[in-house]
Amino acid sequence: MNGPLHAEGAVSLFVDWSSMDVPAPSASEAWDEFFSDFYLRAYADAEGEQEAREQAVAAAELAECPAGGELLDVPCGFGRHAIPLAQAGYRVTGVDRSEVLLEEAARRAREEPRPKLVRADYRELPFAEESFDAALNLFTSLGYLGDEGDTQVLGEIHRVLRPGGRLVIETLHRDWLARHFAERNWRSLGEGRVLLEQSTFDLQSGLSQATQTVIDSGGVRESRSFSVRVYTATELVAMLTRAGFARATCYGALDRAPLSSDSRLAIVAKR
Repeated sequence: MNGPLHAEGAVSLFVDWSSMDVPAPSASEAWDEFFSDFYLRAYADAEGEQEAREQAVAAAELAECPAGGELLDVPCGFGRHAIPLAQAGYRVTGVDRSEVLLEEAARRAREEPRPKLVRADYRELPFAEESFDAALNLFTSLGYLGDEGDTQVLGEIHRVLRPGGRLVIETLHRDWLARHFAERNWRSLGEGRVLLEQSTFDLQSGLSQATQTVIDSGGVRESRSFSVRVYTATELVAMLTRAGFARATCYGALDRAPLSSDSRLAIVAKR
């Protein structure tokens, strides 16, 4: 999709939460509580180091970041991808709002070269225009702010990319969730711990509400509840256009597999 959308076309793809009898995505305070020690207990071991490294390198290659280039990982969480990318030779800056996750990233980045870690809200990136050769937004890291807030995030990433630079987004999408949605899920966290999830999904608004509960080996429970927006590929492409990107291409994975309702979504957007 090239060029700006007509205003009426752009508006039609965005949800007017005030006119719908459904909750909006969770407030920032709820996300601050989620992306904390709770998130580390639930997700720090969700994938192995080798798998994370392979995903990170594949994303950087899909973004066509030059060897040794300036690469932005936003949000970077506990360094799942930023650390192996730095070790692969990219000059990585990782940005996250969570002090807890950044502290864990610093702890994990034991060896040189290390990523530069910056605490900031990704709606207001503390960098000059045209600072980076490429940017990554991985592991379903949009949908927390609603349509306008997430578009603002994309606009900030666009601002700090150099001309011709690419953003790679890797995320869950609504068509996959509509096909595979389950009200209850669970996953073993090892050492006798379990993560339970109970959720609902509104197909019209694309809003998923979930409560996740970590149960430790002694039976102690800790829960967090949240609402998140799950976008279609069409909606995300329109948002990228609105944010200023010139072109966006959708795939079903970071290896350029075709997009389908059974795949995740990888988007390459060019500034």
